[in-house]
Amino acid sequence: MSPVQAIPSDVESLVLELRAHPVNTNEFFRTFKARKLQPRQLRGFTGQYHYFCFHFVKVLEGLLYHTPIHEIEMRTELAKTLYSELGSGSPDRVHIRQLERFASSIGLRPQDLQCTLPIPEVTTYLDTLRRLFLHSGYLTALGSALAVETTAASEFEYFVPGLEQYEQFHPGELEFFTLHLAEEQRHGNWLVEAVRKTARSEDDLQRVAEGARETADAWLEFWAGMYRMVFDANPADSVD
Repeated sequence: MSPVQAIPSDVESLVLELRAHPVNTNEFFRTFKARKLQPRQLRGFTGQYHYFCFHFVKVLEGLLYHTPIHEIEMRTELAKTLYSELGSGSPDRVHIRQLERFASSIGLRPQDLQCTLPIPEVTTYLDTLRRLFLHSGYLTALGSALAVETTAASEFEYFVPGLEQYEQFHPGELEFFTLHLAEEQRHGNWLVEAVRKTARSEDDLQRVAEGARETADAWLEFWAGMYRMVFDANPADSVD
């Protein structure tokens, strides 16, 4: 992306820009949908993805804490997103537990997930979110959160049909993925509302856009790393 970009005219134009970002149609997504993964490839992907999802929720909690107390609308929309991530009050529906049920169905035990070492791109993306969420201005942080939720929706449009190719999965094991087809749209809508009510000037919206653009670019690098790990490895190492 160009280092110099125009200030978006409104939050809707920024959302359209994020939806057009190449991360939404990246090579990992396309290959995951088109090709059945070998068991070891699927476990490798799931371990890394779980590591990210597990740690992301804690970063999101930090963003809520660091949001200025007077920004009521922003805090409200972030709280709704966090509450959703934590199962809307139902421990069995906590999103990370749904993902762990899928992990169990492909042979990943809790101790396997706990011992996962993140690839550099996963670490870098989490570090980027921590910096933007916790150590930048709240408007930049809000833009980062907007990008997370807006671009997250597209992955499930690839993951769900990709996983439906496998005969071994029953619907309950894919609940994490199928739920997010609609859930991420809701999260995105909440963050749009937060931006609409929090960014009160052209300068505010520019700060939001800066955080959003950096996050979308970092998310693209995350998936480039996942592609190299899952699909560029020696094929002999990917077959059980």
